[in-house]
Amino acid sequence: MADIDFHHPLFLHPSDTPGTILISHRLTGVENYSVWSRSLRIALFAKNKLGFVDGDCRRSTYPDSLRAQWDRCNAFVLSWILNTVSPDLSAGLVFASDSVAVWTDLKDRFSKVDGSCIFFLHQSIAHLTQGDATVSSYFTQLKLLWDEYTALVPFFTCDCEVAQQNSSHLHQQRLFQFLMGLNETYATVRSQILLMQPLPSVNRAYSMIVQEEAQRSLSSVLPHASEPIALLSTASGNRKKFNSTVRRLLRLLLQSHPTIPCSILRVPLSLLLNSILSSWSC
Repeated sequence: MADIDFHHPLFLHPSDTPGTILISHRLTGVENYSVWSRSLRIALFAKNKLGFVDGDCRRSTYPDSLRAQWDRCNAFVLSWILNTVSPDLSAGLVFASDSVAVWTDLKDRFSKVDGSCIFFLHQSIAHLTQGDATVSSYFTQLKLLWDEYTALVPFFTCDCEVAQQNSSHLHQQRLFQFLMGLNETYATVRSQILLMQPLPSVNRAYSMIVQEEAQRSLSSVLPHASEPIALLSTASGNRKKFNSTVRRLLRLLLQSHPTIPCSILRVPLSLLLNSILSSWSC
């Protein structure tokens, strides 16, 4: 067999193994097929093996000397697909011998782009709010829904003016969707964003909200400037209350022990306490 360059679709890197899990998503059905297929296509493209699922790399296009290597690569791609499919689904694919056929079968079964699916995505986007999540977590969930919608209903673009206006409208719509889902604690910065001319991109708005969130988190950790004064005031009040209590106890002591001179109450309290403590320690 002739040497295969590492740019060749039939090249297998020494680190490639059939047990490799290319993506973290596992296909479970219609609900996540679009995310799964998109993620796996990216991974296969990075491995230079996308042609094994889209039909561009057929066994018949190679000479006899390379067909054994094609069979190996095809087996690798089949294994990578099975590794990212739920056990319930992989049981019906384990006897397949053609990666294109497996890919097409999964697409026919789970790629259901109909009105109900698109409606569900619109509903999920409209009802998604920040709640107890951080701004970053909320934005990530929202962006995932946007990406899934774009995968189902691709937005065709061109250089014409109408397409640019449609693109601007889409970005503005997503900015409003992001701002509407934020908690009311961000109402002030949200109003500032909406007053900007022109309106910022959704990524720019996200950056501004995150900065506001970080500033609030820092303010909640650091003490306010008025707190030391309040602490000093409280300490002063407690000290006065303590001094009054001690003198009242001393008066009771004088009443119980008349032999103690009354001039003791005119002694500075700190000196008096030190004297008492010294006598107790003896």
